[in-house]
Amino acid sequence: MGDPSGRDENFIAAPLPLSFKQIRLVTQDELTRRMEPVKVLKEDALELYRIVKDNETGEHYLHYAVFHVHVAGGGAEEEYHHLLPLTHDDVIALALGAPLFEYPSEWSQPYLRNGPHGGFVWYDPGGAADEEADYAETEAYIREQLSAFRRQGVQGEEEVRKLLENMDKNLPPRTDCT
Repeated sequence: MGDPSGRDENFIAAPLPLSFKQIRLVTQDELTRRMEPVKVLKEDALELYRIVKDNETGEHYLHYAVFHVHVAGGGAEEEYHHLLPLTHDDVIALALGAPLFEYPSEWSQPYLRNGPHGGFVWYDPGGAADEEADYAETEAYIREQLSAFRRQGVQGEEEVRKLLENMDKNLPPRTDCT
């Protein structure tokens, strides 16, 4: 008869490998450990495009790397790496010679990119455009309110307080940048 707790002694529970899509900050060590090259699509002195595979999840990515010399920084060589998730069909098409997804013009979905702290973070180019539009709209509203206030010619402390309170009521709520 089996274990009354419902556990089978022959069954060992192991955590499933976590997709990079579920990790906010992916370390360079983790990427190096899990990624294996599949096929180089384009390589020259300045850039590299290749298909890579996460050997734990089976997911594929288009790895784009750009290399340049930072002249103002004393001639230091710099590298920037980006990893775009690929569908199964994308992998097959690229492996058979389909045109590359050129960075950045054709990278419209979230992708991993390396940052200043030695890891990779998710970047959503669509989200950045939405934020830029929101910022532009907020900026226009503030400029309009300040211009109207200036035209009124009243600049006492109480009027400034009312202006700021009114602007606070009509602006979107603040969000923390994390």
